[in-house]
Amino acid sequence: MPKDKNNGREMTPDEKFRSFFSTTAVDIPEEMTRRDENQPEEKPQKRFGLFGRGKEKQETDEAAAEQPQEMPTGEVRLGEDAQPEPEADLELMLKPEADPEQELAPWPFLEKEAEDAQPEAPAKKPEEKSAPQTAAPPAAVKPETPRQSAVPAARPAEQHSTAKPPRHPKNAPEVLLPQEEQEQQEMAQLKAMINGLSDQKPEKPAPRAEAAPAAETEPAESKKKPSGAPLPAAVFAAVKETAPELQPEPVPQPEKQPVADFFGKAQSEDAPQAPLAPAEEPAAKEDTMSLPLLPLDGEEPQQAPEKAPAAPQPELKAEAEDAVSPEEHAETELTEPEVTADKLHRMSAELTLRCVLGGILAVVLLHFGLVSDGLLPAMAALDPDAAPAAFYGANLLLLAASLCVGFPVLRDGLNGLRGRSSSETMPALAAVAALVQAVTAMLNANVYRGTTGISLLSGMAALGLFLALLGSRVMLAAVKGGYELVTNGVEFEGAYRAKDKDLLRALARDLEQKDPWVLLSRPMKEADGFVEQSLSERASERRARKVSYILLGVALLSGVLFLLAGAGWNKAAAAMAAVLCMGAPLSSTLIAGVASLRLQRAAAAVGAVVPGWQAIEQLGGIDTLQIDADDLFTADSAQLEDIRIFKGGRIDRAILYAASVLNESHGTLKGLFRQIVEERTDILFPVKDLEQHHGLGFSAWCDNNRILIGTRRYLEQEGVPLPDEEYEMQHSKNGELQILYLAVSGNLHAMFVLKYVGGRNVARGLAVLQKENVRLLVTCQDPSLTAHHITEAYRLPEGMITVLDQEQCNAIKAAPEDPEDTCCMIHLKAFASLTGGLQAADQAQNAESSATTVQMVSVLFSIIIAALLTSAGSIWELSVATVLMYQAAWSALSIAVCALKQHN
Repeated sequence: MPKDKNNGREMTPDEKFRSFFSTTAVDIPEEMTRRDENQPEEKPQKRFGLFGRGKEKQETDEAAAEQPQEMPTGEVRLGEDAQPEPEADLELMLKPEADPEQELAPWPFLEKEAEDAQPEAPAKKPEEKSAPQTAAPPAAVKPETPRQSAVPAARPAEQHSTAKPPRHPKNAPEVLLPQEEQEQQEMAQLKAMINGLSDQKPEKPAPRAEAAPAAETEPAESKKKPSGAPLPAAVFAAVKETAPELQPEPVPQPEKQPVADFFGKAQSEDAPQAPLAPAEEPAAKEDTMSLPLLPLDGEEPQQAPEKAPAAPQPELKAEAEDAVSPEEHAETELTEPEVTADKLHRMSAELTLRCVLGGILAVVLLHFGLVSDGLLPAMAALDPDAAPAAFYGANLLLLAASLCVGFPVLRDGLNGLRGRSSSETMPALAAVAALVQAVTAMLNANVYRGTTGISLLSGMAALGLFLALLGSRVMLAAVKGGYELVTNGVEFEGAYRAKDKDLLRALARDLEQKDPWVLLSRPMKEADGFVEQSLSERASERRARKVSYILLGVALLSGVLFLLAGAGWNKAAAAMAAVLCMGAPLSSTLIAGVASLRLQRAAAAVGAVVPGWQAIEQLGGIDTLQIDADDLFTADSAQLEDIRIFKGGRIDRAILYAASVLNESHGTLKGLFRQIVEERTDILFPVKDLEQHHGLGFSAWCDNNRILIGTRRYLEQEGVPLPDEEYEMQHSKNGELQILYLAVSGNLHAMFVLKYVGGRNVARGLAVLQKENVRLLVTCQDPSLTAHHITEAYRLPEGMITVLDQEQCNAIKAAPEDPEDTCCMIHLKAFASLTGGLQAADQAQNAESSATTVQMVSVLFSIIIAALLTSAGSIWELSVATVLMYQAAWSALSIAVCALKQHN
């Protein structure tokens, strides 16, 4: 039983009732009535000075009535010895949701107390517990059923909103300072505003009765405003600065909200209002600047701007993705090499299908031509004698289908008359002439069939289209194979012809020829333009274009002559078709395709690719090749014959010093000395300030000593004393071996005697270059290696090898890279790859040039024969079998020449 605070006696029910309502002015939440009963007493939390405890209560109820009224704090004191509870009013107002077990409040008991306390008090506006969380982050709570479900549905809401007599804050002084009064008034206004916001949310629990502040004098009806009307800007800024209670009530989160995010982010004041999150998605942190606030008294509510709904955004995104075709979406996800490879694959598949269909149509049309000549028996349904119109109609339909299949040949061939040159021009002209003949035959079927000796050359035109497609397919296979080799992830170098005049002048200083074609190699970055360059215009296409004009002129002349002679349209059309079909070579594109495919395979065997005819022509004129000494000599090619240690030196120190310095370079000596130390680079000394002087040697700091490694001339320039030349010639065997000196801190330390042995594969490549009269410009990092030693190692003629000095090496490094330079060859960083690519390109150039020469000769013979037959008036009598055998003979000869020239 609770006792009186002063005398310890038990309180009567009436005294308990008056004592209860004299110490609190707010509803008692569940946690404040059950903590003393079900939970152990806890030490109250300190709320700093503003919420700290003050004086004790007065002894009697009359003294409590005379005491100045306090602001509601939610504290309930039931006796002198009772432990005070935390300020429940503050927690109630600032805490959005309590723990699940504390959420069920004794609503019937509170309702009874509210009715018995002051039934005559005027009703205030309904208030709702909807204040946002405090600065202290609350524990994460689970979603639960709203508390109004615990209230009986028949009880009206007004019973929960009976006002309590307001009081001043507990322990507050009787006389308040002006600043404190202003703060209390602002707090009262803000609490009224938050209560008004709570009334506008139907999804919140039923409103509960709360005490109104003493400083609030306006009636409750003046606080109610239409929903969604924001406050003016001035009040909005003041609320943001002074009233954290106006922050939104957050949706329960699975984790605690940081304290720093309670008042919103700095940029949220100017940001637009965020749309509500979809119900199925977890709600993000609400933007405090986007909540609608109530206007001040006497002001008209402002209409909130309409916001775009957030839900349709995923649908729009999905529609945008659907608008993109699957092919384009796949290409955007692939890299540039993958996209190009995919395009080449699709082009290859398309050409393969066209070749198959074109070959079938060509065979059928050849059968029609042989039937028309009487060499093969005709079918009953398509007998040219019994039903000529059906026969010639079927022939026209099949030829039209063949033209559709070979449309790329027609397009490129006809464009080649005025645009870019093409080897497909003559087959395209023959197809057009055969189409004219087929149309004429169908329109005059009976007359055409009745003309004795007239033939039908649609099969030859279709065969020309098929072989032209086949040649394009073979060419594409060569391009595709080269591109796959270039983009396989291996590091390649690109060979370019040097065109810079200053560079050529510096390199040709020691050469007999003053305008050399020098091929330089540098690391290749990208394979851009590889396909376009590989399919560029060829020399054979330029020659075919010129011959096409002659062949077309002869065909037109033959047809005009027959018209003028009165032979009729049938013979004129047959004469033009005969001239063009006999003159258009069947191997028009096959020669270039076969030559390119063999070139690609031969170059790929040594890891090289030659992209297109323009690169072949560039490589054909190369007479000078720039390489590195590492390409001629590997680490196994250099041998250490002897080491001579001078006074004060040690052999182990000499090897370590030399290996440490040379390990920082990039030459044959690096591999040699790494083999000597058995690849144990951890025992080497750190090297600083390494300097390389081409043709002389190296200088660096190692183990706090200045190390010099180089030739006799270099150490003499540095002032190091050396032995006499007779001693050097004795150990170098009169210059057959190379001498390399080592000096430490200005004193001669050791002398290394070296020997270089040539490799067998490199010797083969040098023999090919020697046969083609190609000179070599060698950049060498080994100061002891000279042009004489290289010539003796590989038994080359004098003048073929030139070792570049420091100035020439610097000129090569400083030469600008022109993006428009044509990459003549893509090869591995190996001498065999470079020379193998050069050899394959030279063979391909000779093979294609020889084969196209034979092809042009066949066309010229055809023109001569057509002119003679036209003058005799019998050109229109050429049969399909005659033209087929003539073309097959010349095509086989030209392909054979191409293959023999490329035979290795």
